[in-house]
Amino acid sequence: MKKIFSLLTLALVLVFSSCIEQNYPVWEGALVEFQDAVVRAPLAGQKYPRITVANTVGTVSLQVNLIGAHRSSDETIAYSVVPTGTTAVAGTDFTTSGTVTIPAGSSFGTVTVNVANTGRLGGSVDLLLQLDGNAAIGASQNHNQVQIRITRPNP
Repeated sequence: MKKIFSLLTLALVLVFSSCIEQNYPVWEGALVEFQDAVVRAPLAGQKYPRITVANTVGTVSLQVNLIGAHRSSDETIAYSVVPTGTTAVAGTDFTTSGTVTIPAGSSFGTVTVNVANTGRLGGSVDLLLQLDGNAAIGASQNHNQVQIRITRPNP
């Protein structure tokens, strides 16, 4: 009798719980973020993480994530160098384009930073990048910045 009662109770729970209509809100927006800002811990007192590379690395690739529906055409996203978190000199320590393309039907793009081999100068310089978005896609407020620390060996 207990087994029959248990089975009947389970059947009733399944029947009544499966018929509940659920109206979940759907977000229709679109944002971009740096993958490293999502998966790495931020610096103390800052909202962005720091990636340390040697000045001999050549190229640093940073993944940019599209949060939202895929686009039917390529999206060009602007990014900029933030002066207050940057001590590296453009053209001397690094070069970068300032835009990243997220291909149609994709959720990812890649920011490429070319790090110049400045030789054995000692110390390090920092480069703070910030995603700016475009007219249709904004930048995430919490994950839109990443700092690259370029180390230079001592002479």
